Amino acid sequence: MAWCRARRLMPTFFRRRPLGARPSGTSLATVPSSSRYDLRPLAVMATVAATVEQHRRSHLCASTQQVGLGKAAEFEEGTMTEVKLEGGSAVLVHRHQGEFFVTSPSCAHYGAPLKKGVSSAGGRGGAPTVTCPLHDATFDLRTGQVVRGPAVDGIAVYRSQVKDGQLVAEVPSEIASGGKHKKVLKAMAKRKGSDGRVFALLGGGPASLAAAETLRQEGFTGRIVMLTREPHLPYDRVQLSKALDKTVEKLLLRPESFYQDYDIEVVRGANVTKLDAKEQNIFYTGADDKQEKLHYDKVLVATGGSPRKLFVPGSDLQNIFTLRTPEDAAQIAKLAKSGQKMIVVGGSFIGMEVASSLAKKGCDVAVIAMETVPFERVLGKKVGASFARKLQKEGVEWFGTSQVRLFRGNEAVNGVELEDGEVLPADCVVVGAGVLPNTRFVEGLSLDKNGAIIVNPLLQAENCENLFAAGDVCAYPAVRTGQRVRIEHWDVAMQQGRTAAANMLGKFQPFTTTPFFWSGLFGNVNLRFVGHAPEALDRVIIEGDVSTMEFVSYYTEDDEVRAVATVNRDPVAVVVAELMRRGQMPSVSELMLGTVNAEVLSRRLRDLSKPKKA
Repeated sequence: MAWCRARRLMPTFFRRRPLGARPSGTSLATVPSSSRYDLRPLAVMATVAATVEQHRRSHLCASTQQVGLGKAAEFEEGTMTEVKLEGGSAVLVHRHQGEFFVTSPSCAHYGAPLKKGVSSAGGRGGAPTVTCPLHDATFDLRTGQVVRGPAVDGIAVYRSQVKDGQLVAEVPSEIASGGKHKKVLKAMAKRKGSDGRVFALLGGGPASLAAAETLRQEGFTGRIVMLTREPHLPYDRVQLSKALDKTVEKLLLRPESFYQDYDIEVVRGANVTKLDAKEQNIFYTGADDKQEKLHYDKVLVATGGSPRKLFVPGSDLQNIFTLRTPEDAAQIAKLAKSGQKMIVVGGSFIGMEVASSLAKKGCDVAVIAMETVPFERVLGKKVGASFARKLQKEGVEWFGTSQVRLFRGNEAVNGVELEDGEVLPADCVVVGAGVLPNTRFVEGLSLDKNGAIIVNPLLQAENCENLFAAGDVCAYPAVRTGQRVRIEHWDVAMQQGRTAAANMLGKFQPFTTTPFFWSGLFGNVNLRFVGHAPEALDRVIIEGDVSTMEFVSYYTEDDEVRAVATVNRDPVAVVVAELMRRGQMPSVSELMLGTVNAEVLSRRLRDLSKPKKA
């Protein structure tokens, strides 16, 4: 092998030539006509080969080095420990059931410290994992690959062993000397001309991106065509309401070169006008308004939702916006100057995040909502009241149990009139009243009352085995109850994209992900919500003090915890998510005894990770 590498590196002069060929710049007299090979001494070539091999070995030795991490016995079972290296970097050591795992210490999503999250041995035959405390991004400790959550890249994992009672890891030399850990991308296939299959992905959001990557990671070598009506590549939409003035370039989930490298066709500015599920044809107009047709073998519909608009007098005035695209955010940010009067219509999560962003810019902000308090239908009145007090403290006015009668103004809006006749001055209005599934172009499928595509546990449409759905357009059976639900969460959409892609390849993987949602307000309120709770539940049990905005709220039905909300209590939500996946959440009866708190939940999860006694 060394010889082959050396031969590739040798100048052309050293290589075999056809009869009569000669090096450039030499005369025929210098090259014997009878020679088919260069007659330079073989020792020269052997020296080159040896040099190349020596360089390869020295490079390998220099690329990694062993570092001591401490006594193996000092790492407790079922825990993780961050260990600082001499060069200034750090690694994270996990110990589960007698086995050690060494990983990079930061989440690959937005860099949160994983030591504040949850390390688990894996339940029900699953791989051991580590989960980010903020967004439920979860990584396999053996491979570093993404298991679930919003991350697109995995984390680095390093070999380790116990020598003479000491834990030793093999890490790249740049890490040992203070460099940064690299993110990891799972090996991906590329398209082969011999594979004539066409898989279409409708929509340019998280579900389509996750599906495209999963298809390639699972070895699909056919054609992948992603159709999106936006002019952008897939981007992190959830950032729009939190950072209105972020550029598209900073929001992109993958650079353009990524799609080129892995043969993923992205058709931007594509408006799908018709999907004929029976004939397996997609009709769309491109950016040039030319009508196009695409015949597919399988298709994923992940076209998201369109923001609801208020059909009241004056709704067509200027400076009234919905927030769905970077262009929407840029227009709102342009008007969001200190002292400007900004009205947010809707007390949803996106409405509250927009209100928070505007308040941080020094705007005078008011929120108009039908609920009595923020998040009332999702979190309940008591929890909602704590957010109402937070709004008041931050100078944001809350107009609850209110509806918009009309917008006032000439060309641009200058006021919002409520049903009770009160008029609020306005320089800008942002409407956050939910979304409607984008499915009007679909023909021959069963839709629910909201227009979402009805699917089975494989995310496969009813009576149409070649069509799958994910994200806001997907009405799927909840794993615990079988009740048909539609969850408008970024994390759910991404995981559904992965699951749908696996099933497009015949993997037969039901969607069983526990929903996880996050929100941040005013820079110091971190809300996490895990599980699914219908609007009417038996009772809400609260641990902590809602007045200080540090608490855990349990939403229950019968004797079961169906969902949990936490405020400034990370990583309780990801602990709960893991316990829910394993079916190990405490019962309502246990909660009522007052013996369950965040530490008890964490201890229960750690106990599950310990080796079982014989």
